[in-house]
Amino acid sequence: MTLPTGYTKAEWEPIVRKGRKLVKQKSSIQFSLGDLVIEALEGHPRRWGEVGEVVELLAHQIGINSATLRNHYEIAKQWPEDKRRTDVSYSVHKVLAYVRSRYIMIQKDPYDPISKENRWTENEAQKVANHNFDTPSNKEERLARTRRLLHSDEDAAEVVKEMITRPEVRSRVVADPRSRNILREAHREHWRQVDEELETEAELAPAEDAEEVEEFVEEEEPLVNYKEAPLEILRLIGAFASFFVSLQRIIPEIHAQDYNEETKAAVLDNVHKARMLLDWCESAVKTGRTDMDKALASLLEDEEGE
Repeated sequence: MTLPTGYTKAEWEPIVRKGRKLVKQKSSIQFSLGDLVIEALEGHPRRWGEVGEVVELLAHQIGINSATLRNHYEIAKQWPEDKRRTDVSYSVHKVLAYVRSRYIMIQKDPYDPISKENRWTENEAQKVANHNFDTPSNKEERLARTRRLLHSDEDAAEVVKEMITRPEVRSRVVADPRSRNILREAHREHWRQVDEELETEAELAPAEDAEEVEEFVEEEEPLVNYKEAPLEILRLIGAFASFFVSLQRIIPEIHAQDYNEETKAAVLDNVHKARMLLDWCESAVKTGRTDMDKALASLLEDEEGE
């Protein structure tokens, strides 16, 4: 084993063993996540686009990026459990995932010139994968080769930016509901990060700058004296505040082009009901009459019956 300058073998080997143990644990989790998708799809045949729907929903509900989960699923499919090597990292399995002779090839450790050991590393796997490129004979093999070549996120991003300048490519991407949703998520995530960075910069700004800004901020008198307002009014204002916040969070996520007419009708029906309730509230506050008209009473009875 190659040692860094200034280290003894006794000092360095425990660090390497600990690191390899951590990599093994991470690899196990990555394969387990991929196996989880396989398990979820078992008994529920899905086409390509429908698999994406399952992966996206599962990723959202377990708290992981959908593209990451989809990648773990694709790699797990290429490596059945009995073909994997627990002492070889997930990243090596990923690089070799579309090499035809991978099950035989992974059994023999290549020589690593850096550590001077016979063991699989990502660099050695890349050499093997590049050497074993076959001429793609179908769409799946062409995609497999592309995934191997675009192993780096940086390379993949550059190619995507170049490809979406082609009108036909753009058209096909935006025509796919899953792709549109991914782009929307990426857009929201980008601006969320920008907002966080701006907030961080504001918190780190010198105190004197903050004082200067405060000089130009005029304090507005509250519309309601919360100490004297009746409880029912405070509850009503609170209900409106919650309603406003919820809608501000949800409405930007709407992508109407992906909804069928039944889904749209269900939402618009609730918009109609909300308007009737707001009219009732406005009338009660202005006139003091809290009785509801027959149409609204009938509507609410139908809701309770459902």
